[in-house]
Amino acid sequence: MPTKRILCVDDNEDITYMLKSMLCIADLEAVTVPDVAEAIRLMEREQFSLYILDGELPGVSGLTLCEQIRATDKHTPIVIFSGHDGSSDIDAGMLQGANAYLVKPDISEIIPTVKRLLDAARNAAP
Repeated sequence: MPTKRILCVDDNEDITYMLKSMLCIADLEAVTVPDVAEAIRLMEREQFSLYILDGELPGVSGLTLCEQIRATDKHTPIVIFSGHDGSSDIDAGMLQGANAYLVKPDISEIIPTVKRLLDAARNAAP
């Protein structure tokens, strides 16, 4: 039974399907939503162990959502998984509070990064 819940926010159904499948294989539960408004509604009702956010979303960007999460939650790990690979994009993600920035479509670092961040969060917990 999965013990860690991951909220994946991405408007691309292929990406969310891939993330959900990969995380399930790693014994992690993935909840997927296509936009920031739906993500915020879920975060108000449920707790998550980690967030994976697309940098570019319709309406409000994933970077803005990252900043909003950090305003009230300093500890839950956040991964930006974006198609934007410029150093200014990566810097912006990290400045908004992301713990990691991974570039689409390379999925090779998703699971190692998620596991590393979950382990670090568990070890940092009081």
